[in-house]
Amino acid sequence: MTESKALSALTLGNGVQVANRLMMSAMCDLGGTPDGQVTQEQIDFMQARAGFGALLVTAAAYPQPNAKGLPGQYSVANDADVAGLSRLAAAMKSRGAKAILQIAHSGREAAIPAQQGLRVVAPSKMTFPWIKYPIAEMTAADVDELIADYGKATQRAIDAGFDGVEIHNCNHDLLQQFFSAYSNHRSDQWGGSFEKRAALPLAVLKELHRVITAANKPEFIVGWRISPEEVHGETVGYTVDDMLKQTKLVLAAGIDYLNLSLTGLEYRYDSKPAGHAHTFAQLFHAIMPANVPLYIGSQVHTPADVDAALADADGVYMAREALVDPEFTDKLKAGRTADIITTMSEARLKQVHLPKALAEEYATPGGFREQIPLVGLPN
Repeated sequence: MTESKALSALTLGNGVQVANRLMMSAMCDLGGTPDGQVTQEQIDFMQARAGFGALLVTAAAYPQPNAKGLPGQYSVANDADVAGLSRLAAAMKSRGAKAILQIAHSGREAAIPAQQGLRVVAPSKMTFPWIKYPIAEMTAADVDELIADYGKATQRAIDAGFDGVEIHNCNHDLLQQFFSAYSNHRSDQWGGSFEKRAALPLAVLKELHRVITAANKPEFIVGWRISPEEVHGETVGYTVDDMLKQTKLVLAAGIDYLNLSLTGLEYRYDSKPAGHAHTFAQLFHAIMPANVPLYIGSQVHTPADVDAALADADGVYMAREALVDPEFTDKLKAGRTADIITTMSEARLKQVHLPKALAEEYATPGGFREQIPLVGLPN
């Protein structure tokens, strides 16, 4: 029996080698305290999945108090957060995986901070039909503070023992909002032309490198997660060609892996953008330096899916399958592919160490059960 390519080692952009090509990608685990502290539920969740991939990525951690997008997120906005994050990192690294802290600012989508009376910010002050709370346009000082706070969050990740960070430049978060021509109508250095709309993600990346260099941590991993397009019917924030251009600038500035976020039920790992003969994975893989791997995912649930995804990428990320069967990779290594479980059940929800709030979200019709469905659980 031929061993899956997924189990072969992979070298990242900074020369760090990881044991296999599988990644457990970031998921909303909903398990943190209201003030963003790590709970034992979250530690148990990660401990149970410590062998799932060579790279394990946390749920999004917010770098500023007004950046929280969902209940139960971690905070990395304060030095006091480091102690809990250290326990989380230790659990993730307990079987040799590299622990990656994802950092994300939700920008205009910060409904929870809005309820708390915090100032919710966006690149431009405009009306978003689905948002019912006030949004402030970021000042130049706000942008400078944001860049600095990404750097501080990275230092806290280092202090907590993480092996790297992943910057969330996707799924309509603040960095994507700045790149989007739909949501960024600024006329200063942070908006207008393509180059100015791309400036904030690049400034954040530059600050990360400054912090990592100052900490003398050349082995610290910088991951980068993107949405390859922002197209919603007639509303176009940017096209895949725009993001390919931005990604070339990011690659020149230096990242250690690229994670192509294809979220939503309309996408698969082999989806093609409109008007293109090649898949998203093929288009981005074509611009990658030989030493910087591309991770692809979405609708990857079985070993066959993994092998198919690796035809056009260097690594594969999985999220929902990590919920269903935390032992996926152990079984793959042992040649026990017939034992891999790809279907969730009501009973199994209670057996796989999910934080209580996440289990309840999937146990109840609607919510995640409908938006991010698990095979086996009817909507």
